[in-house]
Amino acid sequence: MVKATGKIKLIKDGKVINIEALFDTGAGKSYVDKKIAEFLGYEKYEKPVYIDLAIKNSKAKVIGYLVARVEIEGYLLPEVEVFGVIDGLIKDAIIGLNIIEPYEIILEKDKVRFRRIPPTTAIV
Repeated sequence: MVKATGKIKLIKDGKVINIEALFDTGAGKSYVDKKIAEFLGYEKYEKPVYIDLAIKNSKAKVIGYLVARVEIEGYLLPEVEVFGVIDGLIKDAIIGLNIIEPYEIILEKDKVRFRRIPPTTAIV
């Protein structure tokens, strides 16, 4: 598992917010804190969904989802991305493998960079 932090920008419906994200290869999906999601506007679940954490007997409560454009390292990703919304996340956002892998994001020495510039995904 490799981790690094970086500045990202989330964009939705004309609203823009600059936040710090934890890029984590141990996370399969990406998540954003409730306060960020409330600012941008998100869809709430009727009932929360619980996901397992990498800590024994620990779960996080996912209360909804946010669909937004994402800018990383000054590059706007070409597609919208979906984030689970968690109340009380330690970081503003966690960027998981659903974004790291298709855009070939490389994490090294607490730095975030792309293998390809500009970042793109391939349909194969």
